[in-house]
Amino acid sequence: MIRTGIDIVDNSRFSDPSRGLLERLFTPYELERGGRAEYWASRFAAKEACVKALGTGFAGITPKDVEVRSRESGEPYYVLYRRAAELLGGREISLSIAHERSHSVAIAVIYEQERLEKT
Repeated sequence: MIRTGIDIVDNSRFSDPSRGLLERLFTPYELERGGRAEYWASRFAAKEACVKALGTGFAGITPKDVEVRSRESGEPYYVLYRRAAELLGGREISLSIAHERSHSVAIAVIYEQERLEKT
């Protein structure tokens, strides 16, 4: 089975964010690397996509339980904490992020372990 989640965010929501808002939504790792509105919007879209793929929304999961990191190649990936990590279990999750001037979008795909072993 494959589960997906997708989200789109208007970048203007993060054009002038308060520090308090950022600290409620993002982990210290994400805060260290933050930048323009597109960065914040795309990371928030990725968090939303993740919890949609998990099937819970933010019920019992905080935005800081879903961290978005980038590999040296620029490929984004998730690090999940607490309840989000429990719900993911042993499954694999992939992430793709894109943004334009006005909007950012992210999609999360969760693969069941059996599917990974067959491919």
